[in-house]
Amino acid sequence: MNIHAKNDEKQLILDCIADKRRAQYKLFKKFFSTMMNLCLRYASDYSEAEDMLNEGFVKVFANLQKYEGRSSLESWIRRIMANNAIDYQRKHKTMNMVSYDEIAEIEVEKTDYNHAIDKLSYEEILACVQQLPPVSKQVFNLYIFEDYSHQEISEALNIKEGTSHWHLNFARNKLKEMIQKIHPIFYVPNE
Repeated sequence: MNIHAKNDEKQLILDCIADKRRAQYKLFKKFFSTMMNLCLRYASDYSEAEDMLNEGFVKVFANLQKYEGRSSLESWIRRIMANNAIDYQRKHKTMNMVSYDEIAEIEVEKTDYNHAIDKLSYEEILACVQQLPPVSKQVFNLYIFEDYSHQEISEALNIKEGTSHWHLNFARNKLKEMIQKIHPIFYVPNE
């Protein structure tokens, strides 16, 4: 980011903190698409994603004075949105937690299905992710899209690291099954 753009972003942040509605709208509009896509990955449908997004931006504006600039503004907002999505699901849904201790050892097969995924539309991929069970969906999103470690996921969701690993593998296998149902002509080889 060049110096002019960085100064513009700093001024935008200061204006948002000062409760200037135009600045808040500009910040909302700037990150709407990216954050809506993030919320859609956690939500069951568009309406729920809108609720998550709106609650998330309320938290962004309420905490903007705490932004220290150590990471990009987008990364900071993404973290708030991801955490808000988890909180939203805790508040509005009953999530079935599967304890790693209750699960027998599972040998997860490794697959190479990138060629099949390349043929899917964004909407098809999103629909598959939205169909995952809530905790598996959260772990998958946090690990794959938000770059959380299993330790960070275990802390955020209050589960064991092993349970986080299990949910990630479960989500990957479920997505593989869904992709094969959508496009049965694709062969998904095992490594």
